[in-house]
Amino acid sequence: MRRIRAVAPLAALALAVAACGNGSSNGKSSVGANDAGNSSTIAGLHANNHGTMDVTGKSTVQIKANSYYFEPSVLKGTPGQQLTLHVVNAGGTEHNLTVDTENVNDNIAGNMSIDAKVTMPASGVLSFWCAFHKNLGMVGGLLTSGPVSQAPAGGVPTSSSSPSGGNGGGYGGYGGGG
Repeated sequence: MRRIRAVAPLAALALAVAACGNGSSNGKSSVGANDAGNSSTIAGLHANNHGTMDVTGKSTVQIKANSYYFEPSVLKGTPGQQLTLHVVNAGGTEHNLTVDTENVNDNIAGNMSIDAKVTMPASGVLSFWCAFHKNLGMVGGLLTSGPVSQAPAGGVPTSSSSPSGGNGGGYGGYGGGG
């Protein structure tokens, strides 16, 4: 009888551990759980993809920044098209909009918004990101041709392209987002 009592708690513990491990077998990180598994590649960077919007003929478009994603994440337009991006931070966490080749680097306080002027690339895809959360997949793209996953014509942005003081440079691992 004593042996059964000793084995029962161990068996219960083994079942609990096995049940906890079950949900992680899909290979998706729990970071950015609000992203509903929309992990992909945009302009050669890991991204939490929240859709594509055709902005052809538009001069202004609204984008939501929230929980480590931009929505929509990809804006599809025409070469040379000029856009004003009205980026609304829908949460309390500070975010940022960086479009390196367009010299855009604007912080967006929680529950605030910014406007940034950009020009669609002549071809391919141009990446944008949050300098604080780039390594968590807060990345988007301005697309005029080809697949959105392709690396931009100038090469994949590196950690040196994030402004100093931002901890979101690079795209390996899931550390240090603020």
